[in-house]
Amino acid sequence: MQTRKEKVRIQAIDEQGNPLSNATISIKQNKLRFPFGCAINKNILSNTAYQDWFTSRFGVTAFEDEMKWYSTEATRGQVDYSVPDAMMAFAKQHNIAVRGHNVIWDDPKYQSGWVNSLSPNDFRTAVQARVGSVMTRYRGRLIAWDVVNENMHFSFVESKLGQNASSVIYNSAGKTDGLTTLFLNEYDTIEKSGDGAASPAKYLQKLKEIQSFPGNANLRMGIGLESHFTVPNLPYMRASLDTLASANVPIWLTEVDVQGNPAQQVRDLRCKNYNLPSYRASSNCSGGVRLLSCRR
Repeated sequence: MQTRKEKVRIQAIDEQGNPLSNATISIKQNKLRFPFGCAINKNILSNTAYQDWFTSRFGVTAFEDEMKWYSTEATRGQVDYSVPDAMMAFAKQHNIAVRGHNVIWDDPKYQSGWVNSLSPNDFRTAVQARVGSVMTRYRGRLIAWDVVNENMHFSFVESKLGQNASSVIYNSAGKTDGLTTLFLNEYDTIEKSGDGAASPAKYLQKLKEIQSFPGNANLRMGIGLESHFTVPNLPYMRASLDTLASANVPIWLTEVDVQGNPAQQVRDLRCKNYNLPSYRASSNCSGGVRLLSCRR
């Protein structure tokens, strides 16, 4: 099915159930039936045009940088949640669901200077504090957590704490906020073939590795696919999603963007993927499929 459309017959009747001839009927869609969203940044707090643009289109969001570790603790020990708190309040006011992005980022390029300078023991303590701090603060208020971001392409945490570091962090995350879905979040899994680091098979292997760690068997896990496309290879993408669906956990496209002229390509993405039973998605500006992360 390429579109979710079907014919509907509407009959206007009076209080006695008698048909009304020449009645005028208007229909208004109040909300989307499926999750569809876009990322926001702190500028939305003071920009009414941005607010109106966003709230009239989307029902789900993630914060671009404001919840990340380097934003909330730029200086060791000085944790400041004032900006994400304000953004959470904005989202609640407008009934916008929020994904937690992210708890830890495994890319060494996105670490604060003070984090880079820590010894392994101090780093372990800092990571434990970060997980406990951010996940406790927003526990029960989010629909998802990207726990260790991009941990198939990068291994900053593993270089400090050993190869099972991600599994340990997911264990801590589950103990801290076990009712919220905990996602892996990666790129180049469905965008193109040939990326050996994060192929569908490698993704499933990483997911199984985390789930099989002692204490993690019952974690509420999810598959996050960043979906940064140049030109979408729809047959490959569909086959990859079918492979990933074998894990029997939710699948979200979390940061969808398409280079060039994306309008038709994004429509194709939405149509091809909307029918997958375990699939939800997210948009990175020019549209997207069923959930999130837009650079505006």
